[in-house]
Amino acid sequence: MKLCVPVRVPNGLESCVEPYLPDAEHLLFFDTGTREIRHVALREWRWTDDAPEAPPFDVVLCESFDEATRKALAEKGVRAFGTNARTAARAIAEFEAINPGSEPSGNCGQGRSIGAIFRKTQADALRIAVSSQDRRTVTGHALRCRRFWVYEIRRNGIDGRTLRELTPEQTLHVTELGENHPLDDVHVMITSGMSPFLYQRLRRGGIKPYVTEESDPDGAVRMLLEKVAGTVAGVSGGNRPLK
Repeated sequence: MKLCVPVRVPNGLESCVEPYLPDAEHLLFFDTGTREIRHVALREWRWTDDAPEAPPFDVVLCESFDEATRKALAEKGVRAFGTNARTAARAIAEFEAINPGSEPSGNCGQGRSIGAIFRKTQADALRIAVSSQDRRTVTGHALRCRRFWVYEIRRNGIDGRTLRELTPEQTLHVTELGENHPLDDVHVMITSGMSPFLYQRLRRGGIKPYVTEESDPDGAVRMLLEKVAGTVAGVSGGNRPLK
């Protein structure tokens, strides 16, 4: 799937998102399949039917769409996806987390959609890690976070959770995920903020990244379950009490 993100200054996945599409001076195009990035300066390209050099795209990620813009996008078959993410990396991560079909399924090095993970773990628990440095809330800076609540999800919802603590040498800022890493058996990670570096490191380790504004770890997990419940039969919103 091809994504379009209006940005202020071209800087790869670290580009700052322009909240209002008509005000954008640059567009970032991102291919969820190949992970290719392309920048286009709007002064060099106008959105017209006779612009063959314009890359095709399926979705625009932006905070605000007026009615005229939304209608123009719909007429071209382009979806509008609202996000208040500050960077292109976070906007893309949010979109992919709640749109499992936005990327092709593949080996763990390419990352896995959340829906596909649920379907492939019927015999075992799906494990969701939530960064929580203070043990109480969903925290950011997951690269340096040393405390993660790991939830086990089975077909009837949340089955329990445990706190995993990393040594300084095991933080994701220092080391890659591997067989001996405490988070190696995790399928999904929820955090309140994500850098492009962490995004790529998680994907290489086969972990699906998910960015949330929810501050409560239990609530963040339940929100994620509710979002995929409609596409994965048998998965509930996590009404079972935590152990």
